[in-house]
Amino acid sequence: MTDTALIISAIAPVPVDRGKRVFLNGLLEYFVERLGESNVHYAMVGGDPAEDAAIPGVVHHLGQPGTVAKLSALARCVRDRSYTAQQAMLGGAALRSEVHDLAARIRPTVEVYDTIRMGQHAPATPRARRRVLYLDDLFSVRYDRMLTFAAANDDAVSFDPLGEFAGNVPGFARSLLRRPAVYRPVLRLERDRIRRAEDAAVRLFDVSLLVNEAEVELLKRRAGVDSVELIHDLLPAIPAGPRRPVSPPELVFLGKLNLPHNDDSICAFLREAMAGVEQRCPGALLRVVGSGARDELRALAAAHPDSVRLEGFLPDLEPVFDRATVALAPMRMGSGIKLKMLDAFARGVPVLATSVAVDGIPVAPDGSDGCLICDDLTRWPELIAELADPQRTAELSAAALAFFTRTYGREVVGAQYDKIFGLGSAGAVTSDVTPATATATAIGGAGSVDVPAQRRWPSRPEEAHNR
Repeated sequence: MTDTALIISAIAPVPVDRGKRVFLNGLLEYFVERLGESNVHYAMVGGDPAEDAAIPGVVHHLGQPGTVAKLSALARCVRDRSYTAQQAMLGGAALRSEVHDLAARIRPTVEVYDTIRMGQHAPATPRARRRVLYLDDLFSVRYDRMLTFAAANDDAVSFDPLGEFAGNVPGFARSLLRRPAVYRPVLRLERDRIRRAEDAAVRLFDVSLLVNEAEVELLKRRAGVDSVELIHDLLPAIPAGPRRPVSPPELVFLGKLNLPHNDDSICAFLREAMAGVEQRCPGALLRVVGSGARDELRALAAAHPDSVRLEGFLPDLEPVFDRATVALAPMRMGSGIKLKMLDAFARGVPVLATSVAVDGIPVAPDGSDGCLICDDLTRWPELIAELADPQRTAELSAAALAFFTRTYGREVVGAQYDKIFGLGSAGAVTSDVTPATATATAIGGAGSVDVPAQRRWPSRPEEAHNR
């Protein structure tokens, strides 16, 4: 019997423009290589049929719950303290029936449900040989950190707690839920409910997946199960070519700017560190790449017209990284793996980060993996000046690339997926770096860093950096 795979998600896997889509697209391509395109099915809520041709495998569209269905599901939250708003926005009998009918028709060997929002619809029967719940990161931890951060800052910093989930919330409720007096108690309520939901959900699946190793151990303890495992993203292959960091230095911040953790972090950097960077590194340029800049960020950037550039979304990151001295990750809140950092490591770009930004990424604290860690943003101008030295840049570039290869290289992650999903290596996942012991060398001028040839598997129309 031919093995088949079914992935069920609330979002489309293309364009590959943010973290969740990076994972979903990589997972799809893994299954296609292992099983063949006709044996891989992707079911998504809504979606644009015009994009189907760009999605590997066989595409299925599920109906988006309407406002009435969402309000009915929210009413259940009042009656049922075990039910979460995350589940309610994608609940309803109609969607559940569609999922059940699709699973019964396909009868896949492997089923993957994207978070508990879709996992709530997994049918009791038929059941795949391997039923998997992808949790991404623990929303209970994410909400707790948001609450802690908001309390510590006493609303001195504003952010949008809905982020990209806003599209699933009825319009009349969005402005209400963005008010601190409303979202704080709502987040507390949702945090407690979703913690119970996470603990219960993992008992219903053969394996549940998280991107953060510390959260893997936390969920195992909370739920009293061993069936929670770590999973890495199978990242897009990175183009070949040398890096040529410029002088004066260019700094890069990547992130979808309407996400609370990204918006807060770049605003904090501009408030606390940018003036010092201008003083220590005259002519330095900060390139902020990502869509969704809010008015506060635009105002802060306007205060540094010669040294801060809001680039918006860029479909091609190669020119940005080729010139960059360092990638910045000044995160003060958030959970899960920050893919913006992996983008930089994969290209041999040194990273300057906070301890929050490296949560779940096993970099050495001494900088030997190409990442300097400092939580005091007022010290960052000093560290950026250090990184502007060409020899130091070259050393950290080599370390960053070597770290990525041994930890997140495609052969490493492909073997991890084989184990998780119970599939053999009928098709080898193409290596992204050759050789594995990659090196970087400074060559004259401001420094040219040689990055060894890498192969695409396959090419992507967009760069996955808005996260």
